[in-house]
Amino acid sequence: MTFWTNPLSEPKREHRFILRIPELSSVDGDFSYQDYLAKAVTKPSYTVSNTPHKFLGNTYYYPGIVEWATVSCEIVNAVSPDGNKILYDALTKMGYLKPDIQEDIFLANQAPSTPNKNAAAITLGQVSIEELSGTGGTLGTWKLHNAFITSAKFGDLNYDNEGILNVSIEFRYDWATYDVGQATLALHNAT
Repeated sequence: MTFWTNPLSEPKREHRFILRIPELSSVDGDFSYQDYLAKAVTKPSYTVSNTPHKFLGNTYYYPGIVEWATVSCEIVNAVSPDGNKILYDALTKMGYLKPDIQEDIFLANQAPSTPNKNAAAITLGQVSIEELSGTGGTLGTWKLHNAFITSAKFGDLNYDNEGILNVSIEFRYDWATYDVGQATLALHNAT
C-alpha cells in the first residue's frame, strides 16, 4: 500500500530534525551549542570503491573500501550563545595552540600540543541527527562516530543585507550508524 492512501504513514520531511552536538561549548563554559540553532544539515552518505577484474572479454567488479562523506550543517550565529566563541574555542579544545600562546608554552618548558583525534572527538561528544515525525516522535537517528570539525565558516557581513548571520560547519567522522526510532516502529506495527 502506498503512503498517500494510508493515513498512518507519511513521507519523512526535510524540516523535521534535531542536530545534537552535546559537548560543543566555549572553553570558559559560558556558552554551549543549543539544538534549536541548527538550520540545515546534510545526512551521512557513503561510497564504495570497486575493483575491476577482466576475464575472457568481460569485466567483473568487486566491492572495495567504504568511505563516508563529510556532513555539513548551518547554524544560526546567535549573540547568546555566541557561535563565534563556541567554534573558535573548539579549536583550542581540539589541541590547537594560538601562536601567541606557543611561546609561553615553550618558555615554561611545557609540552606543546597539536590538534588530535581524541581531543577533537571529545570536543563534540556523540554528534547525532534525529529525524522527527509530525508529532515529534523519533523516526530514526544517525550517529557520527569519532566526529570532529574540519571546517568552520563564520559567514559574511554586508551592509546591503539584513539577513540572519549563520555559521557553516563541516564534520569528518569514521563511520555512521542509523537506528530506527520508536515512532517508525509504532507506524510500522500499526499498518
